[in-house]
Amino acid sequence: MTLIFNVSIAEKDASTRDCRLIHCEPAGKPVLFIDGLNKPEANKRKQIRKYVMLGKNRGKTRKPQPVSPDESHTGLVHSDLVVEMHYPAVPNKVGDELSFTRFAAPVAPQLMRDILKFSLMAKKVMYPLEPCIEFHRKDRIDTFYFELMTYDATYLHAVAFSCQAFFNRASSRETAELTRRSVFHHSAALKQLRERLSNQGEQIKFSDSTILVILSLAMQAHLTDDFDTAKQHMEGLRRIVDMRGGLGAFGYNSKLTMEMLKCDLGIALFNGSEPFFFRDPSLEPMIPYELGSFTVQPSDIHQSESWTPAQWNLNADLIRAWTVMERFCSTINSAINRNRRLQKEILLNTMASVMYRLLDMKDFDPNSLNEAICLGLLAFTSHTFLQFQNMKPPQAEFPRKYRDCLQTIECSATTASAMLWLLTIGAIAVFTPTDDSWLKPLLRDQMRHCRFSGWDDLENHLTKFLWIKLLHDGPGERVFNTVALEP
Repeated sequence: MTLIFNVSIAEKDASTRDCRLIHCEPAGKPVLFIDGLNKPEANKRKQIRKYVMLGKNRGKTRKPQPVSPDESHTGLVHSDLVVEMHYPAVPNKVGDELSFTRFAAPVAPQLMRDILKFSLMAKKVMYPLEPCIEFHRKDRIDTFYFELMTYDATYLHAVAFSCQAFFNRASSRETAELTRRSVFHHSAALKQLRERLSNQGEQIKFSDSTILVILSLAMQAHLTDDFDTAKQHMEGLRRIVDMRGGLGAFGYNSKLTMEMLKCDLGIALFNGSEPFFFRDPSLEPMIPYELGSFTVQPSDIHQSESWTPAQWNLNADLIRAWTVMERFCSTINSAINRNRRLQKEILLNTMASVMYRLLDMKDFDPNSLNEAICLGLLAFTSHTFLQFQNMKPPQAEFPRKYRDCLQTIECSATTASAMLWLLTIGAIAVFTPTDDSWLKPLLRDQMRHCRFSGWDDLENHLTKFLWIKLLHDGPGERVFNTVALEP
């Protein structure tokens, strides 16, 4: 860099002179000094400008020209004033993103990176409809979940083992070391949770963080098919909610309410048990249907083309649940088409109002169309509201019940179109490759009966029922291709 300053003047009284830094060249270039009292000569101003522009042009394709020996000793610069200046290399990054963050308990760096990675993708994994749902609010509800890891060790351990279990399950990368880490954090979370709940005077045992820890333990037990443990955790969660004043006390955090109900519904549905919430309508009334909250554009509703369950004399409650889900699907599809987001309360209220009522419908004939439509609605809503993206939880009771109904129901000319939707939704949401031996022949027969030769024809037919393009187009086409390509 070029410093231009008159040394003899500056030594007299630096406080009375205007010392200006013009530019600084790399090591090996001359250092020039000048005062602020007199203008330099024209040829010297030209030389000064040359050095200034060399600095501004650094990094550009045009390389700066070196200073000639004649120019460096013309009297403007004395040879004794040449200074070698060295700039040590400074690394672009010191440490990583976690270097200055203190967490509530020790966690391996790689696992902590996985936790942060999971935190960024959690909504998309846990809520497949996330692209059209507004989860963020002006308050700090969403950041609360991350901040908890910095001061609540029990919650941090719960998140650590849940995250490790998720990545092991999703990527099939489980090793003895990863399993050991997961077990360690699971044991630590369970031990600290028991200690917390045993302290009678501690209010933290009724806190949101405690509820989140219990939810993590219950969900992990559910995903590993440990129904008894999952049920015990949900019993404890239900008691804490009652101590807080019931579900109504959580109105400030609809996302937490949604996660509690999702866990409750998943355990009850896939294990054939009673849910822990909304058991007694007199004490805990069902969430009402809110058709008025759906903002559907008239152009998105094609009632004349839609399948209507009322024409087959189905149960009135079942028709009501179908109608609510039909409006919900239209609202979601409309939001996707218009690239806008809906309030998450629409997701919560639809899930709770429909699914708890469907679980309460137990008096249908196992071989009736009412039973088939009820089970089809449960399969559809579980895939829409409960399942992690591209992950099916272990289940035994519900798939067996659905399979038995589809195999024994009498299919007539009027019910054939509905049967194709029931089979396709079952293939997407419930059944596994072990069901191919009976499922594929039924699907193939129904496609032939309806004379569908391509996916476009089948898709147009399925959209007359309950169908969300964002969720069902991809897996639906894969089901069609699997069935159509086989003889």
